[in-house]
Amino acid sequence: MEDIEGASTKALLDRFKQAVDRANECLSNEEYQQAMALYYDASLSADEMTQRFLSLLIKTAPSTAHTTLLVEVLSWRLRYFTAQYDYHLAVAQTLSGLPREEWIARLETILVLSQSLVDMILPIYKQEKDPGIRRRIHDLFDDWITGIRNLIINLRSWGMASAQAARVLEWAMDNEIG
Repeated sequence: MEDIEGASTKALLDRFKQAVDRANECLSNEEYQQAMALYYDASLSADEMTQRFLSLLIKTAPSTAHTTLLVEVLSWRLRYFTAQYDYHLAVAQTLSGLPREEWIARLETILVLSQSLVDMILPIYKQEKDPGIRRRIHDLFDDWITGIRNLIINLRSWGMASAQAARVLEWAMDNEIG
């Protein structure tokens, strides 16, 4: 199965496997920076494969109900990430020093994961014709943006900051989300 816009699926799967294998090798050789770069490359391959599968599922959905169900599954995953913002922030607030910074770093990782999920849902939103599904996705995006804005407000009020939160919010605005 050849994808006109990018590498074939087989090539993409091979890239993922090779990156993980090489990263594991680098990790065992204590080449941590190289391992991180290779794991990142593997994660990009995994994201691309996920996007391909989502696109295929949407295109081949036999009914609007099937598409709605897929959108609901994705939306609850995004809502889970959004709920994790507040949880990690609350834990970070109870700590100080390095432990606090570690929880903020975890929070920033969740922000990136949520951005990646939104990036996968965005093409569905742009291509979907059904107004009910579009409304569900629009409401989901509004909730997501509200969660990020609330996170930024809470961080500021507690004297903490997250450049990643600002970058994710900027990305959302650049992509006309919210």
